[in-house]
Amino acid sequence: MSERMYPGMSQEEKTTFAPYSAFDIPADLRELHGRYDVEATARRVRNFRYAEEWLMMLMGGWVATIPELPVKTGLGKIIWESAKTADEFGKRLPELRCGRKAVEASEPANDGFAGFIKAISEPERPDLSIEKLAGAFDVLKPHLLEVYERTMRETDQICDAPTIDILEDAIRKTRSHIRWGQEVLERLCDTDALRERRRLRVAELNALLEECGGVTGTLAQDRATMN
Repeated sequence: MSERMYPGMSQEEKTTFAPYSAFDIPADLRELHGRYDVEATARRVRNFRYAEEWLMMLMGGWVATIPELPVKTGLGKIIWESAKTADEFGKRLPELRCGRKAVEASEPANDGFAGFIKAISEPERPDLSIEKLAGAFDVLKPHLLEVYERTMRETDQICDAPTIDILEDAIRKTRSHIRWGQEVLERLCDTDALRERRRLRVAELNALLEECGGVTGTLAQDRATMN
């Protein structure tokens, strides 16, 4: 192979380099053929949008019934970011060849997950801030984080790159939301009795979550593939 010269002020300053082709670029180390086909990905995205939409609406309702002012103001940003995440999932659906009905309406994985969301929404009284926040920030958001991270790892890294982009942003925001919510709960639960209320609420909702299979209805199967 012939050599070329970098220019320099003098012959001694010039250095040689081997000519390269425009196609001599690093190999793309991502792999085709992830775990989910287009139909399965579309179904998961609809499930994700359902969860984010309901979280947004639940927290919006809580702003009126939670008496602690710092909690109200903190929830405002989280509600906005959850709405944006739901919107991004919705924009992805037409690209996954969903029909108009699927694009227009979110969908729970099963009736059990819809019932789980209803259980999170049930505390209404102003003195139940712990029960409200524990459902969202101790149970549902950590679950969504787990599923988003797994989906991002297991989906087709090339063909489903747009979904991965949405999930990366959702993961970053969800981690931030969880940190905020759990810090607030630590401050609210400043006695053994209040900590026990939080523990019981988390245990109750986790049992419902396991029973319905989570946001995609496949929690047990997904975890089994990791073992």
